[in-house]
Amino acid sequence: MAVAAGAMLVPGPDTLVVLRAALAGGAAAGAWVAAGSGAGNLVWGSTSVLGTSGILAASDTGFTALKLAGATYVALLGLQALRKAARGGDSPGQWDHEQPLTPTAAFRRGFATDLLNVKVGLFWMALVPQFLRAGARPLLPAAMVVAMGSLAFAWLSLYAWLAAQMVGRLARPGFSRVLNGVAGLALCGIGVSLYAYR
Repeated sequence: MAVAAGAMLVPGPDTLVVLRAALAGGAAAGAWVAAGSGAGNLVWGSTSVLGTSGILAASDTGFTALKLAGATYVALLGLQALRKAARGGDSPGQWDHEQPLTPTAAFRRGFATDLLNVKVGLFWMALVPQFLRAGARPLLPAAMVVAMGSLAFAWLSLYAWLAAQMVGRLARPGFSRVLNGVAGLALCGIGVSLYAYR
């Protein structure tokens, strides 16, 4: 849990997506994205416990395909934010469309962002084997997966709540362009780093 908590202090794609959703649609929208990210963590954790991540690590083709899909997805989110910054919309977090994200769409966005982040998979793959012993009961790995997925959801939901509290103060002319521009550049940068990751 200490390792997971430390890793969550470093902002990544999940954090940026949650912040943008919360600034556009409030704490609830951000919390739905956070729930999707938490669910993605549960999937990564479960597959790591079952050994699927080990198979993925052994397959250069599978690893590369997942890495490229994740890099492309995150970069596309960045490009959407940059396009919004260039157009200068009124809301700092809205996506290409003008309507706020529905709960389902927000959940899906968080889930996809987490699931396509190959670094999350590598984190799980490096962490889980240290706690697994031959013949051990499945309770510890199951508890670890649930606890870490819940921790991810709680941490990102806190980000969403904080961002929603700041909307009124940050709703100044030009702030939308700056925020979308910074978020867009950061997401594009993360996409490039994922693409280059070995």
